[in-house]
Amino acid sequence: MYFTHSSARQVFAFDYDLVDGSLSNERLFYRHEGEGEPDGFRVDRDGNIWHAVYGEARIIKLSPEGRIIGQVNLPTRNITCCEFVGTELFITCADDEEGEGDSKRYGGGLFRVDVGTTGLEHYDFKLGA
Repeated sequence: MYFTHSSARQVFAFDYDLVDGSLSNERLFYRHEGEGEPDGFRVDRDGNIWHAVYGEARIIKLSPEGRIIGQVNLPTRNITCCEFVGTELFITCADDEEGEGDSKRYGGGLFRVDVGTTGLEHYDFKLGA
């Protein structure tokens, strides 16, 4: 299981118990060194994380070990989240009222790009008490 602490620019990983919903083995999975903040994400079928970076006009692709192994560049800065629909990644972003040119023009838009892989299935979960 992953948890993103956007303002701290950190993504944590946990072991998740499917039976009782407990978390264990908290560890820092990824520390973002850029100016932007990691935001929403999805995991693909190979365990890579596709992570929106708010303020940097991109989605980064993180390996299961937490290394950047790819990215999708976008024409606006404030990228918020992504979702797989088949092999396409649908990408949301927030308005960019302070931006200029394309960043301001495309702020608040919805983008899609074929990334050649699919996401993991959604599933219900519970956190232990």
